[in-house]
Amino acid sequence: MTGAERSNLSVFKSEAGARLFMHTYDKLMEHWPSHYETMEIQTEFGVCHVIVSGPEDGETVLMFHGMTSNSAMWYPTIDALSDFRVYCIDTPGDFGKSRVVKRISTPEDAVLWMDQVLDAIGLAKTTFIGHSMGGWFCSNYATSRPERIERLILLAPVATFLSVPFLKFLQKVYPAMLWPKPDRIRRAWDWFCKKGYSLPSQVMDMVIAAYTHGRSQLPVVPRLIEKEAWSRISAPVLFLVGDEEKIYDAGNVMKCVRETLPDSEVALINGAGHCLILEQKSSVNEAIQGFMTKPIA
Repeated sequence: MTGAERSNLSVFKSEAGARLFMHTYDKLMEHWPSHYETMEIQTEFGVCHVIVSGPEDGETVLMFHGMTSNSAMWYPTIDALSDFRVYCIDTPGDFGKSRVVKRISTPEDAVLWMDQVLDAIGLAKTTFIGHSMGGWFCSNYATSRPERIERLILLAPVATFLSVPFLKFLQKVYPAMLWPKPDRIRRAWDWFCKKGYSLPSQVMDMVIAAYTHGRSQLPVVPRLIEKEAWSRISAPVLFLVGDEEKIYDAGNVMKCVRETLPDSEVALINGAGHCLILEQKSSVNEAIQGFMTKPIA
């Protein structure tokens, strides 16, 4: 990536910073548990980097990561989907390998972007898995395009069912983004996780590089999705949340999901905060495997 190629919408503050971040991304991918390929998808919002793994003839799954993250973070979850053809999408404007040319600024933009991703891969309908912000992206899409949803797996989606605690984020997370220092970034992510847990070093290295050298170009604000919108969904839904979740109370959100989607599967992951795919890999993977192997009525 040369200076001429890097636009005003670049996620990175400098060429050197981008190289450092890409190195940490590639180091994290060394932990991917199976063979994978990469591809790029052209959308009007940018060129999307996609990690593809699993058998070519497998049932397809699309995975969407959390905010200030990227698809490399899915490495603990891929074992649960070894029989599926999995596409992990780096959201343009976030801290990944996608190149943004137009910001995803509204829920409508998000739907259009995901339409273009599915169309580029050649999918009329598929299974969606989303964590945190990715869970909101998937929920926003599912309630707008229910006909394209085979199954929906939501892992502690931000907003969606309960409001975002913006004051808490201002206190705990935004200082690490605005004035990035390694210790400050570590404290922010330690807060996200269960008490006493810290991210694996290979993950923390990437997070520190992203916060230090990156600037988000993803202004869309996740929001509550009205109960009426959820009534359009007929696809099976799995909702997982950690018992030490920080962005909302686990009991309250589980109650809300059950009231909104009475036919959904809702499970509490013990010993997990917001980073449940890392904190309790086995429990999360077991829940996903069980859900994915059930026949769709």
